[in-house]
Amino acid sequence: MPIYVYNAIDSNSHSSIEGKIDAMDQRHAKELIRNLGHIPTEVIEFREEMTMGKVFKTVPLLSMFTLPSTKDKLIFTEQVHTLLDSGVPLVDGLYMMESQSENKVMSSAVKKIREDVIAGDSFSNAMRQFPEIFDTLYLNLIRAGETSGQLSGITKRLAELIDAQMEIDTKIRGAMLMPIITALVVSLVTMGVVVFLVPQFEPIFSGAGNAMPLPTIILIAISDFLIGYWWAGLIALGALAFWFNVFRQSETGKAVVDQWLLSIPVIGTVVLKSCTSSFILTLGTLQSSGVPLTDAISVAAETVDNEVLNEHLKFVKDKILAGASLSKPLEETKAFPPMVIKMISIGEETGNLEHMLKKASAQLNREVDESIKAMTEMIQPALTLIIGAVLTFVLLGLYLPIFQMSQQFG
Repeated sequence: MPIYVYNAIDSNSHSSIEGKIDAMDQRHAKELIRNLGHIPTEVIEFREEMTMGKVFKTVPLLSMFTLPSTKDKLIFTEQVHTLLDSGVPLVDGLYMMESQSENKVMSSAVKKIREDVIAGDSFSNAMRQFPEIFDTLYLNLIRAGETSGQLSGITKRLAELIDAQMEIDTKIRGAMLMPIITALVVSLVTMGVVVFLVPQFEPIFSGAGNAMPLPTIILIAISDFLIGYWWAGLIALGALAFWFNVFRQSETGKAVVDQWLLSIPVIGTVVLKSCTSSFILTLGTLQSSGVPLTDAISVAAETVDNEVLNEHLKFVKDKILAGASLSKPLEETKAFPPMVIKMISIGEETGNLEHMLKKASAQLNREVDESIKAMTEMIQPALTLIIGAVLTFVLLGLYLPIFQMSQQFG
């Protein structure tokens, strides 16, 4: 989410103030500033310098070994809750946690946060300087806990939220792991055959005097390319991966890729239900923490890593600002599961929206499990067919000339 720098006038003291705020766009930033009791006079997007933390976050391979993982953040949150719930002062708790973290970046961040809290800064503001570790959702919940005096309860809900999101991600990664490993092993074996075995047969095929079958010609061409220009193939693959990553991160490219993901049978269902589950679970947590619905939707939308669904959520927020309920605009988008919309509608009618949001999330999680199983059952046969087709092509390329020679000399 972009950061905006603003100049504003305080409604009470009429003094000029400056600050930074996270918002979806400039209009949302102005709205948040007004909610703080200020009158915005200038709001511009802030472009941060590339720090080492941002470099680690931008490059997945680096962030994998340097930045704290989601599990590290979960452990940190659980520790904060346990210490506060036991009556340990926040500063003392941070001092104990500083030496317990196994991740050096997290340990360094906890130390800096503790120093800032001692200097008089709030816990949420001290954490704000580490956006590569603590996202806007995390910070907003911590701030809500500080404002309401329920930081211990908020950290408990936040830990439950992170744990639920980790569970969904783990299930999806687990379902994709075996097909990816299988495809990788078969690809390596096939390349080994093409690079080391095909060249042994090529002189025999060429000396036979007959025109080689098309599969054999293609197979030899692939073999010659991999042997002579393997470096060009690696460069091309690297360039393609880099271009796709840049395209995926652009506004237009992200929308295209996300729309494509949603349109894939079964996989699209998993993406939709997992994103919706994260969204409504976060929304329910924010609502129970006292965050207004319009602000809660903006913050909860950050858990939805799909540009298409995010556009629908912006539409929902605008409708709510105009006086609509939550369920009605969600239904108008025709993008979210009908079951979820129905449960939200019942929650609004009975005045128990938070409870229904959590029930809907639990139901969606069960459906995500079923969809993942269906996806796994679909991927395995498809992968088997693809592997069979590749191996059949290689065998035809190798043995068709042998059949021709046997008929010639038979």
